[in-house]
Amino acid sequence: MFWKKRSFPQSKTKGVPPHVLRALEAADQPDSWETLDEGALGLVAFLKFTRYGNSPAIADQPVIRRLYSVLLKRMSEERRLHLEQSICQYAIEGETGVLAILPFLLGETALSVLSTASLDYAMLMPREKGDPLSGPNFLMNRYEQSKGNDTLRLGILTGVILLGDERLLPLVLGRWRDLDSSEDRRRLAAAFSGYVSTLQVEFLMDWLENTSEESDVGAIAGAMVGMPRSAHAKFVVRLQRYFPATEAKPGQEIKPLEQWTFAEYAEKLRPRLRPLIANEEPPKVIETILDTWTATD
Repeated sequence: MFWKKRSFPQSKTKGVPPHVLRALEAADQPDSWETLDEGALGLVAFLKFTRYGNSPAIADQPVIRRLYSVLLKRMSEERRLHLEQSICQYAIEGETGVLAILPFLLGETALSVLSTASLDYAMLMPREKGDPLSGPNFLMNRYEQSKGNDTLRLGILTGVILLGDERLLPLVLGRWRDLDSSEDRRRLAAAFSGYVSTLQVEFLMDWLENTSEESDVGAIAGAMVGMPRSAHAKFVVRLQRYFPATEAKPGQEIKPLEQWTFAEYAEKLRPRLRPLIANEEPPKVIETILDTWTATD
């Protein structure tokens, strides 16, 4: 757990671990960041990012970017993900604002961290002008402004899809076309939270119906065939999230609206899959989707 105090008056530093004190001293000394170990650097980042979340200023962004460039060099992807999750939890508790997550969207390069930060930002961003989808809309606007940064685009798109709320389908439909790299498209198809939402299934089905790329078809079929085996809950769920999650009543952050077994949902997909199977050259990988889902109890 990262330290959660924003400041340490001299009278209250007694008993504070020395590494925490060193990190606090280093927080406003950018030239020292390169010399910190991973733990101290994480404390500095936690302090700087949560301060930014409480008192954001455009003038602070160059410093935030500089700090994040040090994180990329000196902190593992796993630790950066842990840092993001700690800051997200701090925001959920009301100790900082959602902008504390923004540094991860400004400087991160790893898909796991970017997609998690995107999901969390969308989940926590306050409503603007009463729009319940303010968070996802903000992210997709950032997506539009990020042409040329395929890693960020992939992270944002993955995070929004993994939110699972079917109301977001118009925001993401067909966006696979924006990714030039077949490897990026493969990673997008394979993105999985452990739960299967109608948003993700419908996104993949629309993609399958509108692509002629053999690599895309293989990636989509592989992802869908693996869903029944890998899913934590053996259902396809149509759900609705409450945005922001912090304003939802306890237990109502995610509302399941409908659910189907994989076999039941396969029957809904069958009329769309049959023409694709008929037109597919052997080996017929699309057929394995129908076979696998139909065979799932």
